[in-house]
Amino acid sequence: MSIEQIEDYVEVNEVSKQYSENGQVVDALKDINFKVKKGEIVCIVGASGCGKSTLLRAIAGIDNDHTGNITVGGKKIAHCSKEIGIVFQEHRLFPWLTVEQNVGYALDGVDKEDRKSLVKKYIELVGLAGFEKSYPRQLSGGMAQRGGIARALVNTPPLLLLDEPFGALDTFTKISMQNELKRIQKTSHTTMIMVTHDIDEAVYLSNHLIVLSSRPGKIKKIFEIELPEPRNRNSYEFLEIRKKVYEEFFEEATVQEDYSI
Repeated sequence: MSIEQIEDYVEVNEVSKQYSENGQVVDALKDINFKVKKGEIVCIVGASGCGKSTLLRAIAGIDNDHTGNITVGGKKIAHCSKEIGIVFQEHRLFPWLTVEQNVGYALDGVDKEDRKSLVKKYIELVGLAGFEKSYPRQLSGGMAQRGGIARALVNTPPLLLLDEPFGALDTFTKISMQNELKRIQKTSHTTMIMVTHDIDEAVYLSNHLIVLSSRPGKIKKIFEIELPEPRNRNSYEFLEIRKKVYEEFFEEATVQEDYSI
């Protein structure tokens, strides 16, 4: 069966994770189940320490010390793969390499001309044309993060995982990068799973929004986001979904606050 024929591209089935801390067994994740269709953006939100990044590492194949099964494109995830790209909160570009050298770093074994063409394509895709020869220190935070996204996409992975990629950016740069991510996703048709603390960001970007409970991380609710594009952050429909997610997110809080719109 080809990837195009697989409706549920990512499947996470009964995934649980434990680890030891100071001689105590800690439950990080408990009975996680969800599916992601090809071409969707799914955002995962939850309190700090609820296991969001742990779950992302499991999907990436970085951490296999868990129970349950994870499949991507019908294949069980057992290790890291070029079919899965990863973008972290920090751009993690090599400071001694230029933008084009960073983006092309993972293209081992690719013909020189094909390599040049791919690097050019993805630098243009993320809006960094003209900065090919620049070093990371010469870029703004948002531009450097674009370079990180280009490097993750250059191998054309069907799945892109993003771990709070815009968390360190200022508000205006963050909004700009959110718009860029939506544009890139529409152009590349890449399936994306993103961890974020920003509920507005999650509602703005995602087709489905997953809320995790406090540790151990369990799925409290999955919201299906069916808003017209381009999405209006000030529309009644957007604010209603945002309100419902906030209510779900803070349901366990010991201090009750008014999150009404």
